[in-house]
Amino acid sequence: MPCSLLSVAVFGGLCAAALSPLHLYSFQADPVVEAVFEATSSPVVLSGRSPSECDESLDFTGANASSVALAIFPKGGQPCWTTKDARYSHSDFPIVLGVVRIGEQSLDAFEIQPPQSQASAFAASGQQVYVLLPGDALEYKLYRLKEALLIPHVTVQAGNMQGFVPTGVHVEELSMAEVYVVVRADQPPPGPTRRTMSGHGLTECEAGSSAALLEANTFGDIALVTMKRISDGKCWNSGEYANSDFVLESGRVTGSDGVVLDAFRVSPPSKTATAFVASHINLYVRQATQDITIWALQASGLHPLDTVKVEAGNHSKTNVRVDDLAVRVDGLAGPLIVILQPSSAHITTWPEEALNVEAAWLDGDGSYSLTARRFRVEGQPFVPLRQWAHGPSSSNCLYGDYKRFFPVKDAAREGIVWQDFDSNSVKLTWLAADLLSSQTISLTALSSTAILVGAVGDGLGTIVLLLGSNEEPADQKANAPGELVKFDSAGTIAMSVAMQWVDGGDGVNHQGTTNIIFNATTLQKVRTSAAASHSWANSLHVSEKEDFYLGMDLGDAYPRGIQVWELEASSSGKQHRVVYRNKILHRSSDTTLSGKVVPVYEEISTATQTFYQWSKNDNAVYTELAHPGLHELDDAVLVFFAGEAPPLDGSAVGKLLNVARNVGFVKIPRDLSNSSVLSPGENEDGGYYSEEGIWQARSNRGVSFLTSKADLAESVSRLKTADLGGSILLLWEVWSDVHQRNEFMIVNAQGEPELAEAALAFPFNLPFADDLLIVNGKAVAYVGDPANWLVRFEFCYQDCDPPRSSGSSTSSDGGSTTLAAEASFSTREAGGLKVLLFALAGGLSGSYFA
Repeated sequence: MPCSLLSVAVFGGLCAAALSPLHLYSFQADPVVEAVFEATSSPVVLSGRSPSECDESLDFTGANASSVALAIFPKGGQPCWTTKDARYSHSDFPIVLGVVRIGEQSLDAFEIQPPQSQASAFAASGQQVYVLLPGDALEYKLYRLKEALLIPHVTVQAGNMQGFVPTGVHVEELSMAEVYVVVRADQPPPGPTRRTMSGHGLTECEAGSSAALLEANTFGDIALVTMKRISDGKCWNSGEYANSDFVLESGRVTGSDGVVLDAFRVSPPSKTATAFVASHINLYVRQATQDITIWALQASGLHPLDTVKVEAGNHSKTNVRVDDLAVRVDGLAGPLIVILQPSSAHITTWPEEALNVEAAWLDGDGSYSLTARRFRVEGQPFVPLRQWAHGPSSSNCLYGDYKRFFPVKDAAREGIVWQDFDSNSVKLTWLAADLLSSQTISLTALSSTAILVGAVGDGLGTIVLLLGSNEEPADQKANAPGELVKFDSAGTIAMSVAMQWVDGGDGVNHQGTTNIIFNATTLQKVRTSAAASHSWANSLHVSEKEDFYLGMDLGDAYPRGIQVWELEASSSGKQHRVVYRNKILHRSSDTTLSGKVVPVYEEISTATQTFYQWSKNDNAVYTELAHPGLHELDDAVLVFFAGEAPPLDGSAVGKLLNVARNVGFVKIPRDLSNSSVLSPGENEDGGYYSEEGIWQARSNRGVSFLTSKADLAESVSRLKTADLGGSILLLWEVWSDVHQRNEFMIVNAQGEPELAEAALAFPFNLPFADDLLIVNGKAVAYVGDPANWLVRFEFCYQDCDPPRSSGSSTSSDGGSTTLAAEASFSTREAGGLKVLLFALAGGLSGSYFA
């Protein structure tokens, strides 16, 4: 039965209290009020050739249209070509007096039209606009009416030339009428609420990191600035080398919790660079006297993007890039909604459950639910889309990433081991049994070159860490340093680590998986064995079979495909079998490396691409392992992955991602010496030609695909699996080059859907290689959020709580102001060590693994 609305979570077996939905925040743009010019007089034609700035004094008597006048000025070292010689200056400029109306407000204005008489030769002299100021202030501003907006044009200082002062506005080249308004500098007209800006009017080369920017190039407290190109330090502010034309809008963000915040919306550029993007466009922001945090409102909530120190009156540079809005905090394409807040403020869409704990019900229909809790911690946990935002078409995705969060436990609490990206230390966060508080302790400090590669616990509070290094070995025969750190245990520890091996005598550091078993008491190595080479991913957990570990890895050569294997803890016994094979890239030249000439591979060649009958090791494997992806049910093993179908289609190659990846599985007997296949998938026969042109037959048996995505921009990635009491949760992210959405499916022990493929309403990202944890029959995952939050997601299947009703909520105002600070972020790699998983045998359930 579902929990009651007032029930309290207990780690030992009771269900968790129902949670409130997220506060709903939405952006409402300010009404667009256009500025419109209305003439109040007939045109007055000014010659523009008199008076002359070449004379000692200017006399505008009889040469003005009330408060507007023109004076001729010299250009390029030429004299002032006045009425004495009309060959070299234009003349006869119509001036129309009127008003500019902005809503109910009316401002005196004037319109200047192009000259009616053109220079018979060319314009060697020009005309400057002078204005008669009221004299009630020392400083005025001239605004130009452009596209129904009043754009600040120039600041005018009051002088004493019969009251007329120069504006710096030159009109000799006018091709269409221009309208201007002069107002006191301390009484500006209403600012525009919507404006299109190129992003090229200001550059970092001019503005630096902070500057008092001209109002013409700003939109309230924000501005768009063309940045320096990293490679050459130049600012490429042209349509050829920078994206341009951004629509900016002012407005309000309003929350269902009553919070109202001023905001801006920046739409993606409507024009892309015609050549390539050499310079990006960043956001600059202005605030009165305090440091500010730039927040973004996205589908997944409010996220801090950057915190900057500001100087009063100046616009300061931020790290918020606006010319490729698809790559942002949550990876979603579309407009960027920006909120500027003091850096001491914390704004959130999450209801507050307790001090430093926020929680929300995110999605569900009774048959399933997705909930999450956020715990403020001392340090910055890993945030996937800030530190590893790579899509399935990237080489980063091919080679994989470290695991980032390692679940452990003691008698009554969940614990999470993680690396602090602020202090570069390893930390352990214990969650209270009722999930209403947390405690974070530092386990060990890391050097600047060290990284947390793995952690495991025995369920009783004992923890072992594997620390790696991103230092390069001294030579090909040297090892990268690594260290096991134990905080007490007994039993054995197994690890599967993809790494570069030391030079075995052929002068090459080959890459592959090494499986190692350690004595958990002494941390002495018991035995090692090799697995796939090259190995781009692996998974490992304590087997249901006594004294065994069960694992798999993804290889590109020896073998090529997914290999499942088991390790015996107390002996050197080992079984393995390949359960899934994938295609390979054939070469586009007819001569092998040894000089052998081979025929065209007609079966896979096309009109635009010719392949020949040989191949050289193809690092691309066109596949992602699921994590953990291995499930033992009824003396069988289900193996899950994301792959390109058909798996052996050698014509669909050439890129890391060639067709959309889909969720696939194969079911095999738990006895790995049994070569039979238990899943009903199709049989596929194929193969490839070796490096010497010898045919190598390959086949797949029983491979079943559960999804059928066809769009290359809709590929399955980051597939996670969890055994929820005999039903298997499949949880994945849909990616193009960026994250699109989250989806899930529930299948039974035969791999048949119990809940069909469906999208989740809340977008989120999990670390690439992390596994799901099982707590009280529910799947749990951990991830970091910016501003020092550790997030615990929980997926429930069957008899799940509905969201808490508003009347039973115990949360305080989710928009309340609390202390917060944006963290800095960095990524560290561990040299030869790559993706690690390890498990501890002896009193540890198969649900707890690293």
